[in-house]
Amino acid sequence: MGILLDAEVLHATLDSINISIIVTDEKGIIVFINRWAETITGLKADEVIGKMVDHVVPGTSLLSVLKSGVSEFNRRLRIGNIDVLANRTPIWKDKQIIGAVSVFHEITELNEIAAELEEVTKLKSTLEFVLESIEEGIVVVDKQAMVTMMNSAYCRFLGKTLSEVIGKPVTEVIPNTRLHEVVQDGRAEFNVIQKIHVHNCVVSRIPVVKNGEIICAIGNVVFKDVEDLKRLAKKLSQLQHEIDYYKEELRKTLGGKYTIDDLIGNNEEFQRVKNMGLKTAKGSSSVLISGESGTGKELFAHAIHNASPRCHGPFIKVNCAAIPEGLLESELFGYEEGAFSGARRGGKPGKIELANGGTLFLDEIGDMPLSMQAKLLRVLQEREVERVGGTKAIKLDARVITATNKDLEELCADGQFRSDLYYRLNIVSLNIPPLRERRDDIPLLCEMLLSKINLKLECFVDTISPECMDKLTAYSWPGNVRELENVLERAVNIMDEGVCILREHLPRAILMPKYNGAEERIHRNDLVEAKQDIEKKAIMKALAAADGNKSKAALLLCMNRSVFYERLRKYNIG
Repeated sequence: MGILLDAEVLHATLDSINISIIVTDEKGIIVFINRWAETITGLKADEVIGKMVDHVVPGTSLLSVLKSGVSEFNRRLRIGNIDVLANRTPIWKDKQIIGAVSVFHEITELNEIAAELEEVTKLKSTLEFVLESIEEGIVVVDKQAMVTMMNSAYCRFLGKTLSEVIGKPVTEVIPNTRLHEVVQDGRAEFNVIQKIHVHNCVVSRIPVVKNGEIICAIGNVVFKDVEDLKRLAKKLSQLQHEIDYYKEELRKTLGGKYTIDDLIGNNEEFQRVKNMGLKTAKGSSSVLISGESGTGKELFAHAIHNASPRCHGPFIKVNCAAIPEGLLESELFGYEEGAFSGARRGGKPGKIELANGGTLFLDEIGDMPLSMQAKLLRVLQEREVERVGGTKAIKLDARVITATNKDLEELCADGQFRSDLYYRLNIVSLNIPPLRERRDDIPLLCEMLLSKINLKLECFVDTISPECMDKLTAYSWPGNVRELENVLERAVNIMDEGVCILREHLPRAILMPKYNGAEERIHRNDLVEAKQDIEKKAIMKALAAADGNKSKAALLLCMNRSVFYERLRKYNIG
């Protein structure tokens, strides 16, 4: 029974092998043929067992092997319509040949396997060539964090040979590595600082996942020293400066510098103002932009121009506070030849005239002298401008955007600003919130400003520590976004090395708020809040007197209707 069981096991085993097997006795009579041989030859075991092999499967040459006792390997023969590669071997027992066995494969299958092996070999060779051609250090570790591959560049950097690193734990090969942790937790790390010997390197660590399972991890030395990164940043900065120069020249021709995408912020009120500015851009009505110094009023003016149908026209800026009163008229209106002593030959067009077909931006409009206000009002009413010393009216087709950090209504009440000009300019009013009212935007603004500063200073600083960010978001920012930019630029300038702004890089006023003039700001804020409270009560009283009619209430307060509706939104009065 045991012998029978062994024979059954042997038959079952040979039937399970996906190679063709035919066995004969010493006379050449077939005693066994497995299932794979049945498939190849098209014969059935019960039909051929007991028959001479040469009669059933011509060309096997098993009879010649039985006679010679010599094995034959890798002989090509044809069985039916199939080419096979066969090995024929005599079976010996007690120095007597008791049979022979033929083992054969279909050549087509072998060719496919050989082609696949050749393709894999080529791919491996190409991969090795690529890795060796890369000057960046590359290392691969398996699931156990053992080094399975490392290119020559990394070996040279570590001062080791390939035989010294392959098969070793990565922690023994690379100082301060975290690849063993990455291959376990599966969290990739990009462009982080790692100290390797005396070098502060910039490295990335990436897990490789297949079918939802981490199979290995790759480490890549992006920069062998932070100084290399700084040198590259400097080169890129120089190229960027060249690009910016040509872009600036193009912008001078086309107009505004900034678009609506340059208005950075997710704060709800800031987004509301931004959306209103985008809607306003579609028309040609005058826009008054108000807000504290440094909030980005000029950026809004540029963005409105570039989002308007006039975007291909000129964007002409005039700072009313920066030009002396005696020169402001000729600067705005231009002059004819001989209009005054020292006038340029041929005359000169004014800023208003140059803005034809585009946008005229009058910054710090609250500082415009009263005499000039009357002349500007006439230009806006008549839609034409006349040069100083000239007699010919020039038609005006320009949108006017004004900006101020002053309360023009208060100036009107004090007689320092013409109310009729105010109403002409204030068709659409945009009030930009100060930075202290949109602290949630500070991280986003820091990211944008650091990119700008990196280009300017030819450096690479892109991170702010959490503790430092807490200090920045807690500060009240009286100078708004402009002050934030100055603080970040100062921090980048005083850093010794690294790419992260830390607490010690911030000025004392931000670290210790009691030194930042908080008391004066508290008094100013109290005054502002008191004025706003009075204004809110006056609006509610006027609405009550007008039985809720908003237009009548605005007339009772002698307030422009668009300003009145803006105040209703501001104070959340229904």
